[in-house]
Amino acid sequence: MTKQNQTLWTEHIGVIDDMHLDQSHVIATHVFFGAEPALVDPGPASTVANLEAELAAHGLAFGDIRHILLTHIHLDHAGATGTLVARYPHLRVYVHERGASHMIAPDRLIRSATRLYGADMERFWGKIRPVPEQVITTLAGGETLRLGERTLSVYDAPGHAPHHVIYFDKASGAACVGDTAGVRLPGFARARPATPPPDVDIEAWLRTLDVLSGLEPRLLLLTHFGPIEDVAEHITNYRETLVRWAEFVREGMASGTDEATQIARLQALADEELHIESEADFARYKDASPVDLNWHGLARYWRQRAAER
Repeated sequence: MTKQNQTLWTEHIGVIDDMHLDQSHVIATHVFFGAEPALVDPGPASTVANLEAELAAHGLAFGDIRHILLTHIHLDHAGATGTLVARYPHLRVYVHERGASHMIAPDRLIRSATRLYGADMERFWGKIRPVPEQVITTLAGGETLRLGERTLSVYDAPGHAPHHVIYFDKASGAACVGDTAGVRLPGFARARPATPPPDVDIEAWLRTLDVLSGLEPRLLLLTHFGPIEDVAEHITNYRETLVRWAEFVREGMASGTDEATQIARLQALADEELHIESEADFARYKDASPVDLNWHGLARYWRQRAAER
């Protein structure tokens, strides 16, 4: 029986529901236990209290955590980092070298996100604080991290963003993939693409999925949301969906149809693929992977491709 849709909490790995906007199964923080516990993607600053409470429920405190591993710097994954380091300066932060400067000086990241979220910015993500440079370890892919008795391999994973990495724990077979393998919420058999602006790269993403498949992980840990055991099927289906969405947006742009109609058609395709029926599930997907932002990310990708020709 697949563990997807279940809470994972073993002696080695835990999954915490950050309860973003008080919704379950939208943003997950993964925990690696051991002599040097680590959080993978601590989530947004707006959910720090929920994260702290869930850790406490399992006998842990932020003071016990030694490392913060960021798959990438988007606020739903990394926004809490500065807040946590300010409170617990012993924390070591690991982030792709292309994203480190935005953690140290987040003004540009905040401006970019504000263009997308407007007045909802602070409600969604909380206050974004800088991360001191001296606590950051930059990654490019190819590194081996030794966190106590745990060894993690780091892989460059562009596609969703150029500053994305995958952490692979060969001993357990678990791969922390951030948004690389899409968004698959409890109760659904397939993943929805996560393609918000500004840095989607479909060709790079497909290469990253090849790398992920080559690792032959036994478990994918998705930030949206949780553990996936049917790994090969999931990756195959996600690759097909990602390409289908990209082509759907390209064809819509070529047709000259107005933007609002194109977004509505992509929304209909997305809902049909996943057979979303309940308002609760619709709200969760709107939070975890809003279709309008996905359309804008793919449209920007195609415009950039056209400009490069």
